[in-house]
Amino acid sequence: MKKLLILSLMIGLSVVSCTDDITDYNKNPKEAEEVTPDVTFTNAEKALGDLMTEISVGRNLMKLWTQHWTETTYNDEANYDIIGRDPSAGFWARVYNTILNDLASSREAIAADNFTSEAVKANQLAIIDVIEVYSMQTLVDLNGDVPYSEALNVVDNITPAYDDAFTIYQDLISRVSADVATLSNGGASWGAADIYYGGDTSKWAKFAASLQLRLGMRIADYDESLASSTVSSAYDAGVMESSDDSAIIYYEGASPNTNPIFSTFELSGRFGDYVAGKTSVDYLLSVDDPRIDDFFTMTGDGEYVGGPIGANNSYANFSHPADYIVFDPTYPGAILQYFEVEFFLAEAVERGFISGDAQEHYEAAVAANIMFYNGTQEEADAYLAQPGVAYDSANWKELIGTQKWIALYNRGFEGWTEYRRLDEPDFLVNSALTDLPVPTRVFYPVDEVALNRANYEAAVQNIGGSDDLYTKIFWDVN
Repeated sequence: MKKLLILSLMIGLSVVSCTDDITDYNKNPKEAEEVTPDVTFTNAEKALGDLMTEISVGRNLMKLWTQHWTETTYNDEANYDIIGRDPSAGFWARVYNTILNDLASSREAIAADNFTSEAVKANQLAIIDVIEVYSMQTLVDLNGDVPYSEALNVVDNITPAYDDAFTIYQDLISRVSADVATLSNGGASWGAADIYYGGDTSKWAKFAASLQLRLGMRIADYDESLASSTVSSAYDAGVMESSDDSAIIYYEGASPNTNPIFSTFELSGRFGDYVAGKTSVDYLLSVDDPRIDDFFTMTGDGEYVGGPIGANNSYANFSHPADYIVFDPTYPGAILQYFEVEFFLAEAVERGFISGDAQEHYEAAVAANIMFYNGTQEEADAYLAQPGVAYDSANWKELIGTQKWIALYNRGFEGWTEYRRLDEPDFLVNSALTDLPVPTRVFYPVDEVALNRANYEAAVQNIGGSDDLYTKIFWDVN
């Protein structure tokens, strides 16, 4: 027994003596200590896709604010009563904490990579930057001034200053322009880790140019000179040319990689909270739009009937979002699509930013969206020939704005943003219970008041003095 005790002590001492740091005992040998750049890159893409696709009381409410959908029993969001919801906190958490942090991790890992060629690393870094630009534009379009130059440096600064929104836009334009130049050289990038394009650098070059186009068009009414140069540069570089160039996220049949709308409607059982919006249904019926059956279900009476926006609607009495969109776990989400580019180009021609035929771009946009929703070219041609839909250069803003609003169905954030910019269509209504118009902005996260008050207050003063739903983003000048 004595010999066994001595032997045990010797073994124990030998184990301790081989351990340089007692914290090694806290390491899980089954988990990786270092994550390769592809892992965090894929996770950032997934997080961005989810953010742009989902509908959530804590984050993305804009499918309601476009009035494509509305609510039933729990109808605060449809009445623009979101004081207790704090949706900006959800956006900030997803963008700053997940997307930008993951991309920062990928950048660090690329810098430490001694095996990948410099050309491939340059493409990887450019694609990372493009996603960062997209994400930051989203936050600016949501709030106005936001932390930018001091963001993500929590080691040195846990209370980052807010940068001026237009200054951020100027830097985003500069960054994405450089990314377009890099990606236009071609070559390999992320391979299968890229869940949007499978590492196709030529597709990313078109995406980057299309994002540059979007940035330029967003400021068309604010800084015409910068908008024009940005748009013409993007167009010359080569934007999306067909629906095959669209940035799509393809979901899977099993959690956690299902479409987040499916997660809300089916897995969380929230399908009864939403019905078709009367604004959308009534307009689609008025122009005999072939997409109505792809957007909504019929009622039991065989009709399309939308619920009044913000009213106490009954789920049983109204049309619903189409089953294949909300109950299919694999239904794809979209980040940026070809039809959006064609609408921008039609508008750019009318504004004199580029040369071309605005009608051709407009008709290409409408046709591409109809075919995206299972329609045919013949249906698109018949639809575009109708009075009220047929292109008229004298009425370009109303036509482009209205048709873009339709086409951005299920693309809530972008649909709401373009509605704010163009002020079209002009038939969106005030909410039923609060009689409020569609918000033009979302207030800052509630925690910022307590945790970053001085910088928060400076930002509020810079955007006009009021942190509310009706302070306009800088580019929203009409």
